[in-house]
Amino acid sequence: MTNIASTLGWKIVTVAVGIPVGIAAKKGVERAWLTARPGDPPRKPSDPNVSWRDALAWAVVSAVGVAVAELVATKGAASAWRSLTGGEPPAKSAPTVAKVAVGAA
Repeated sequence: MTNIASTLGWKIVTVAVGIPVGIAAKKGVERAWLTARPGDPPRKPSDPNVSWRDALAWAVVSAVGVAVAELVATKGAASAWRSLTGGEPPAKSAPTVAKVAVGAA
């Protein structure tokens, strides 16, 4: 029962940390785009009016934003968990994206 409770608690902490981090990342990515480029970001890169250069640049900026947000959310949730419980967060049971990508899972 304790394992289920700690797993549920960990999920709640990760959501509580992840939502504001995600919102901040979205705003940060859009702000970075507007700083570097004069127009709005290409929210739909498949649009025929969007150039390849803009579509690729948006993909790169978005990917960096997602990677940084994932790092901040994961580290922040672990830190919050340690502050709340005094222990380490429960181990992840699902394979990470990196493990699946390289076939180690």
